[in-house]
Amino acid sequence: MTKLTKKNIRLQIKKNKKIYFAGDFHFGRPNKDDSQLREKKVINWLNSINSDAQDVFLLGDLFDFWFEYRNVIPKENLRFLAKISDMIDEGINFHYFLGNHDTWVLNYFNELGIQVYKDPEEFIIDDKTILVGHGDGIGVGDFGYKVLKNVFFRNRIFEYLYRWIHPDIGIPLGRFFSGSKKAMDVNENAETNDKRIVNYCKNYYNYRKINVFIFGHSHFKNKCTIAEDSFYFNCGEWINGSSYLEYDSKKFQLLDFKN
Repeated sequence: MTKLTKKNIRLQIKKNKKIYFAGDFHFGRPNKDDSQLREKKVINWLNSINSDAQDVFLLGDLFDFWFEYRNVIPKENLRFLAKISDMIDEGINFHYFLGNHDTWVLNYFNELGIQVYKDPEEFIIDDKTILVGHGDGIGVGDFGYKVLKNVFFRNRIFEYLYRWIHPDIGIPLGRFFSGSKKAMDVNENAETNDKRIVNYCKNYYNYRKINVFIFGHSHFKNKCTIAEDSFYFNCGEWINGSSYLEYDSKKFQLLDFKN
């Protein structure tokens, strides 16, 4: 049976405001120089939406690896975090859905004023019911990852033990196992992974009538029909592309950022 979310979070879009969705930035991959260029591009995108954004949904895998010690965080991408902090100070709301590469988050992002979600959540935006999430570990298949996710990635004992590794060792070690040094290409697996998410959405719709499903993870930018009154969007990725989803209270649009 498809697992349903427990609550609806209601958002009312204000006049002349928009809601944005993007994710899979994978900061840190495959090297520092490429990652910094991508970070600048994402910051330019945030600058471009600064004036009309009401809410920004970040769909996970912002970082290719993230491990948050109690008093230490990875030092890279502070410009990105500072930009988000400035936008929050201006009254823009941020929602962060953890992905499979940045699952080890404690409370740092909450302290910045970002609402953090570990699982897909339902929102009511205007008159539309929307399900938003990263997309990892849902639907049929991917059994090996589901085991890893529950046994290691969401295991507080494992997190506690890993925290005893000094950050100078623990963070590079985590990046090694996440494959951060490797280039990431969109290939045939992306479409296959996206079909798994689409099938999950179709099954979910049988239990609850969702108007719009919004996910990332697959790196496959996509829009498709779930039912006559229901649509699916995948926001793609920012390693080889720069796609995002925009909602202006009238329609959803998949767009590409050109800086």
